[in-house]
Amino acid sequence: MPHPTESTLLDNQDGCLNAVTMTDHLSASLDELSADMIAIIFGYLAPEVIMGLRRVCVKWRDAAKKTIIPSNFEVNSVEKFNVMRVMTTALPNLGQISLQNGNYKYADGEDPVKDPVGWARLFSNADTLNIEVISNFRELRSLTMTSAPLNGRFPVLFNFPLLQKLEIKYFRYLKWDLEVLGGLPVLREVNIAFNMRLTGKIASLRVVKDSLEVATISNARNVQGNFMDLADFPRLKLLDLIGTSVSGDIRDIGEHDFLKLEALDLPVRVFGGNEFKFQRISDVPDAMLAIHRLEKHSKFRVYKPSHWFLSEPSPERYRWLGRGCPYPPFEIEFVKAGTRRGWRWLSTGGMAWFFCARMACEVNWLDPEPDRRSSDYETYIKDKDRIETGFSAYRGYRQPPTAEQYRQLCDERSRALSRRVRARRGNT
Repeated sequence: MPHPTESTLLDNQDGCLNAVTMTDHLSASLDELSADMIAIIFGYLAPEVIMGLRRVCVKWRDAAKKTIIPSNFEVNSVEKFNVMRVMTTALPNLGQISLQNGNYKYADGEDPVKDPVGWARLFSNADTLNIEVISNFRELRSLTMTSAPLNGRFPVLFNFPLLQKLEIKYFRYLKWDLEVLGGLPVLREVNIAFNMRLTGKIASLRVVKDSLEVATISNARNVQGNFMDLADFPRLKLLDLIGTSVSGDIRDIGEHDFLKLEALDLPVRVFGGNEFKFQRISDVPDAMLAIHRLEKHSKFRVYKPSHWFLSEPSPERYRWLGRGCPYPPFEIEFVKAGTRRGWRWLSTGGMAWFFCARMACEVNWLDPEPDRRSSDYETYIKDKDRIETGFSAYRGYRQPPTAEQYRQLCDERSRALSRRVRARRGNT
């Protein structure tokens, strides 16, 4: 049909839009669009909206089938599952699906756990659904599963050639191995947490070496291997392996490893990982230098593993000698003054956490002091003064004193205290 002129779209009296004419024109314009063009428009809408619009006419139904849908569809009830089942033919190009917990359970997969704790009571009258229908979404880009009632192995969940993001959290009975990631060849982000029955070697991630950008696998005790197996991943930006059995040594990180890394969290079994306990004081400087090499990467954020200590069984550790003596400085603290990074030993025994400056050794700086003419210098001086504020019992020490030095330090403090007491009595 011919397009209306501007004059026919406006009311004669005041130039306002003619609502009836505009509605007719819009309907006619949509009729002129091909199914492919309508599919592009549908792509900006939520899946639930498209499911309604597809009923308008045959062309719109065909357009819905062609629509690439980036929006997420959440399954958290039997009703939502039934909608998803219809979508397998009505909207086969759905891009994101989220499987949540609900008043139903999925049919058991391969090798299910016998009599899962609490399931008999929770799902005694619940509907049993077939998760296999999800395999029809061949354009799936993102799959999220959180506490969904799954028991056993489900290979169908790991066979999406275009999937870019996989998130699986809080599962007690879902069984799977990292090797199944071979069915997700272009995976960019994997986010796994609290998967009790996840197994495998971290090296299995090498099947997605060229695409992986984010790898978070936490609280999965049966995941093993060496984190350095991922050192040559060209796109890896974030690596978090806290709560796994992955091992390794941060001192093995070279100048050409993890070149795109921005954030790193490593488990306790890694030398230099979170909550790592050092056996020797002399091991710490090399660990710090390894971290510093990573921090020199332009986009890397500071790696600050918490709770680094000298191990209780270490032969270099000794006991606090009692009242009047400073607590031994066997914890390691990262410090930063302006852009200058460093670290020091300090004590957190007793109330020392409140008086950390009084119980800290000197800072071991990893960066040179900023130039006095630089814009950062003033901030550096303020931060440095704050870090070093107060009298330190370990002034002059850059590492914990030996047991003998510690005894001498305590003796000196005891004699100094006695002199002050005598002087005070003499003045009274």
